[in-house]
Amino acid sequence: MLEVSEVRMLDSAVRPASAPEAGCFDACFKMVLGYPNVNNKSEGSTYYPEKKALGPLPAPRQWDEIPKEKQAGLQVEVASHAKETPKGWINQDSSMAVLPAGCSENGTDGSLFLFGVFDGHGRLGHDASRIAATRMPGHLSNQPVHPAQNPGKALEGAFRNTDEDIFANMGSDVEYSGSTGVVVMFDQGKRLLTMANVGDSRAVLGRLDGSNWSAIPLTTDLKPDLPEERERIELSGGTVCQYRDECGVEDGPFRVWDGPGCEKPGLAVSRSLGDGAARALGVTAVPVVSKHHLQPQDRFLIIATDGLWDSLPNSEVVRVVAKFQNMLPIALKALTEAVRRAEGDELTDDTTILLVRFPE
Repeated sequence: MLEVSEVRMLDSAVRPASAPEAGCFDACFKMVLGYPNVNNKSEGSTYYPEKKALGPLPAPRQWDEIPKEKQAGLQVEVASHAKETPKGWINQDSSMAVLPAGCSENGTDGSLFLFGVFDGHGRLGHDASRIAATRMPGHLSNQPVHPAQNPGKALEGAFRNTDEDIFANMGSDVEYSGSTGVVVMFDQGKRLLTMANVGDSRAVLGRLDGSNWSAIPLTTDLKPDLPEERERIELSGGTVCQYRDECGVEDGPFRVWDGPGCEKPGLAVSRSLGDGAARALGVTAVPVVSKHHLQPQDRFLIIATDGLWDSLPNSEVVRVVAKFQNMLPIALKALTEAVRRAEGDELTDDTTILLVRFPE
């Protein structure tokens, strides 16, 4: 049974401060919604601090650097492909499979492994996703409470600090660029998965009951039209609707806009890392956290960007991986080809898939 933690919501309108010296009251509300230190310099414009280099963080061990005896019997493979049109497109996805510093089995019942995918969007989305993938493990290691003691709180803190890094390093370039992110922490000793999610990347379990495979979703795609998400955005001054053409005809997914004119920013997710313009409209970097205790029949984990999930249903993805579960590189290739076939023989979106197979 999936255990979903309480989602931290705020039912009050939140606007950027009217000046850099905004009061404590405004700042406290911004912290709850995941605001970095971004303020309005003047009415109608947003002030971003000057770009700065990021300080050092505890370095994690990448998956291929971890000795086999320390990998807890897990098998991990990842594949990432850029969309195939337009020519020369830069893949905006990033991923991580690491053992964060201070999260080995010393002092705990088992190691804590961190897996995740990040799907960038906007002109510099590839920078936002790269910063997220490289900085998240170090921020997790730096949390005041050890992740094994309170994994949800540790992940929330790591997301907040990573979001601050994106704003600090990108400066004004973050206004219309950002990234989704799904991160899964696996506590080897407790057999516990803790998920933290912003956006519409997704984590799904493959479960074998007898001879039947089933797909167990571990995250929910966080879209603006979800009732609680819409309420927060609208109370913050944003508008949730589909794009309207000059004739008023609606088309495409629901997006976050700064007004009924549907001018900007047009973000199709309700939570993300970065996205300065959308942050002033109730889009938050605070992740939704959930937990799942692994059962004996839980065989593998799929974490992927929406390049996979927009093309194939959960059940089909699990079916394909189950067919090649003992050959994960082939499973990744089969999934990628299935996406290509579903989209008319080309990849129409960046597609990143991370597979984790649990020992039986």
